[in-house]
Amino acid sequence: MEKVKLLDKGVIELPQKVRKRFGLEKGTEFDLFVDSETIYLKRVFKSLKDATFREIAAPFREMGKKERLKIEDVTDEIKKYRRKG
Repeated sequence: MEKVKLLDKGVIELPQKVRKRFGLEKGTEFDLFVDSETIYLKRVFKSLKDATFREIAAPFREMGKKERLKIEDVTDEIKKYRRKG
């Protein structure tokens, strides 16, 4: 069992090993349930249909940066794909 402390403005910081284990990042949303003496947090998994385009595209932007892709590279690939369709 991990102990956590209630901080300013009602913030509870989850231990790093818990965040890593569950892949939790800043902005992760939770549902909060209360039962007499117990508080439960359940992570909310967003459906892609509920996500913004920016949220969906973010991992691809990061991959493009790592691969040093240029806008022209991406545009050319889109054009090739559209011709095949």
